[in-house]
Amino acid sequence: MITASDPLDEAVALHGRALAAWDDQRYPDTVRLCRRALELFEEHAGPGHPDVANVLTLLGGAEDELGEHRAAEACHRRAVAVMGALPAKSGVLLRLRIQADLGLAGSLRRQGRYPEAEQLYLTALAEATPQYDAVELAPLHNDLGVLYKFAGRLDEAHACYTRALAVLEEAHGPGHPALAGLWHNLAGLAHSRGDLEEGEEYARRSLALHRVAFPPDHPAVVADEAHLGVLMQARGALAEAEPLLRRAVGFFSERYGPEHHDVLVNLHNLAAVLAGQGSYGEAESLYLRALDGKRRAFGPDHPEVALTLNNLAVLAAERGETGRASALAAEAHQILETRVGPGHPALAGLAHLAALC
Repeated sequence: MITASDPLDEAVALHGRALAAWDDQRYPDTVRLCRRALELFEEHAGPGHPDVANVLTLLGGAEDELGEHRAAEACHRRAVAVMGALPAKSGVLLRLRIQADLGLAGSLRRQGRYPEAEQLYLTALAEATPQYDAVELAPLHNDLGVLYKFAGRLDEAHACYTRALAVLEEAHGPGHPALAGLWHNLAGLAHSRGDLEEGEEYARRSLALHRVAFPPDHPAVVADEAHLGVLMQARGALAEAEPLLRRAVGFFSERYGPEHHDVLVNLHNLAAVLAGQGSYGEAESLYLRALDGKRRAFGPDHPEVALTLNNLAVLAAERGETGRASALAAEAHQILETRVGPGHPALAGLAHLAALC
């Protein structure tokens, strides 16, 4: 016998399958399942129902992972609007509202819109603090740390990461895979600070924890291997870094397509290895592929674009192309100064490069 509740039961089941696909980083499947669940919830529960917001947040997160940031932002804003219209002083509704705010904050951060993202993160954290326990708050501090790292506010990022790490170590113990993401982020922060030995140590910790939790071909393992490759490249171990980064480019290209963020970032990093080996032609080709993809994915003035312009400027300078190097450095400088302000650490290197040219 078919009852009126059957479509909602199906929607709940679809959402559950979408969550499982998300956990396995199968983002196209997440999008497909969320869209069907969303249709059912909107039709049978109404467009203002909190379940609609819940699905929209997951759908937006998956769209962000696939580089569809405009579509993602639209989903997140709809989720925020739905939850903003509902009374949410505590309980499940408050948690869904905080989740919606965090989803939008993450999308804005990916787009390089750091002040907007920070305000949402801080608002969500303020609302969550009286309601969540320390372990539940740890991911919020981690997310805020990611924002600060990309914005060049490295001390603030370190404070957020170490706070979250201390909580999770106390709750789970130092060998739990839940700590891997924080070690990964701390490795990236150490790299940005020039603490390469420390960064490599942290990258190896993250990789070891993920290898315990996942099979060798899991995206988290491959991402950690690539991250380790970046640290090794920075320390001059180019021969060891190259296969790790080539594997990451091939893996993420096959899994997500040639213009996924993880592909573009690893193309950029592989180009740096090749430049260090003197393979300037191939390095430039990869940098240009990464630059073109980043411009299409994020727009021409995203900080990620500036980072690749910076490396192209360095490569041009090494090849004696001083005029081109100066122009590329100036373009990167303009983006970073406009988007993240004059305090970003990369600006000092660009100023030095411009002086050399």
